[in-house]
Amino acid sequence: MLVKAIFVVFFVLFILISFFIDLPPGTFVTETLNLSITNSELITTNLFNGIFFATIMGLITYVYARKTKPTLTYTSQKLSTDYEIEKLLNEKTKLDSSSNLTQIKGIGPKSAIELELAGVTTIADLAKRSPQHLAEKTGIPITRISKWIVEANKLTK
Repeated sequence: MLVKAIFVVFFVLFILISFFIDLPPGTFVTETLNLSITNSELITTNLFNGIFFATIMGLITYVYARKTKPTLTYTSQKLSTDYEIEKLLNEKTKLDSSSNLTQIKGIGPKSAIELELAGVTTIADLAKRSPQHLAEKTGIPITRISKWIVEANKLTK
């Protein structure tokens, strides 16, 4: 969207500038096409200059916008950066042994944070949840979550 807006602004700007200054790309095209009529030559020069310079500025904007996009991790619940997950891991206090999700085989600190973001804070919470629902919210494969739920049910009994 930004690239389109930049293109339109520079297109109009260089068409207007071309009325007062002979810029090389437009004059080269009109001389190559041998346009001898004054009005036709002026219109061709202005339009070509607008297209030429607007395209250059649009491409520069496009390349710059692509390089400055932050790296994001997408989850269906919220959009969180790797930095936020690392921050949560660092700030996470040790839970008592009855609710620590990392007791379940295969759940590491990062998976535990993802489950907590989905609303699962204890092993008992995990045992009650639907694997499909958690897979949609966290992006973790349903087979892995199903194994965790089976083990959570064993631990809560």
